[in-house]
Amino acid sequence: MIETLEISAGAAGLKALTSRALSLDEDASARIDDRGDGTLDIFVTTPFDCFAARRVRGTVSRDKAVVAAKDVDAALADGRTEIGPARDSRWPGALPPSEGFVERDVVPVAVVRDLADQGRRLARQFSGPLGPPRSLLNQTVLTVDSEQETGGSAVEVPMRMIFTCTSLGLIPGPGAPVELPRHLRIATAGRWVRMDAPFGSVYHSTALNLLF
Repeated sequence: MIETLEISAGAAGLKALTSRALSLDEDASARIDDRGDGTLDIFVTTPFDCFAARRVRGTVSRDKAVVAAKDVDAALADGRTEIGPARDSRWPGALPPSEGFVERDVVPVAVVRDLADQGRRLARQFSGPLGPPRSLLNQTVLTVDSEQETGGSAVEVPMRMIFTCTSLGLIPGPGAPVELPRHLRIATAGRWVRMDAPFGSVYHSTALNLLF
């Protein structure tokens, strides 16, 4: 079955996401969640045990269709609506909930960028042939909502979420337009942690690892 995707707004941002995702993993998958209001959340897999997503306006042939990210990327480049054959069995686990997230804290982009720089230096120093060591990816680098103002426990943000956010270019660089937000919002829903950046969102499950 060949899936189709027609986008009326947000194609350029989605193309940036799929291109970056493919630079990390040429076999990345994309899953399309129809929100029922004319918008679609398009998720991509990453090698960091996190999903990343961008929201666009448009229609899809089938809700929660899974296809190869490279097929989405090629279709966007060519201006085609066909995004390749379905590969639902390749998607690693469930999607995060579409509603119910509670904001826990706001983090300046500069803090995240500094953490990513530190992480990259450590990765270069200690990485093996399979990439950054798992211990580095699992390291908690941010603890937010430490005063538990929401009544829940503090939220631990691992380095793998920081790597995902920066590797996919989801935060603006120093030369970005001044009107772009210079902060990230951290939210939770059950076992899921979400990091909302100016150019997309990163999701990580605190349950069993999804990808490895």
